[in-house]
Amino acid sequence: MTAMVTTNAHDLVRLLESIPELDVYRVELIDGKIVMLPSAAPFHNFIRLNVGSQFLQHDWYGMVEQALVSPEASFEPKPDIAVTTHELGADNLDPFPAERVAITVEIVSTDRDGDYAKKRLWYAISGIPLYVVIDPDDGIWELHSGARGGDYRTVQHGRFGEPIELPEPFAFPLDTSAFKVYPPTPPR
Repeated sequence: MTAMVTTNAHDLVRLLESIPELDVYRVELIDGKIVMLPSAAPFHNFIRLNVGSQFLQHDWYGMVEQALVSPEASFEPKPDIAVTTHELGADNLDPFPAERVAITVEIVSTDRDGDYAKKRLWYAISGIPLYVVIDPDDGIWELHSGARGGDYRTVQHGRFGEPIELPEPFAFPLDTSAFKVYPPTPPR
């Protein structure tokens, strides 16, 4: 491993990503702190695959765990899905500019506060028009829209089985009928 001098938290994220032993973790910068999350559970991954394929059917590209950046430098999240067009990703920038993302999707797993609050605010401040939170703990979803003043002004709520009616530029519903609630955690 080659050592490098880090000048900021984003450089530290790059360094941690370069360590092979840490490949099993998703390394993010959330509210100025490095967060390392373990790999996701199967139900989480099933939902992510389902949602990504629905966007692809409508000629949108869902990038999985793509690092995003904006002028709000204390964050570099890797949403479960960041949706954009092929044209906006043609220069292959990594980390990817948040202003090129039309919608982010987070599937709640271990960091509830990050998904429901911290990331939501950063996505709004960074100009991402839509944000979906899918919560397999409770079998619910939220669609956040109308970003203004550092937060989203409109929130729609629903349960698994109810479609998420996406506004323009999508204008198609996300089908949630195949989403499953996490099973109870067995006692240890």
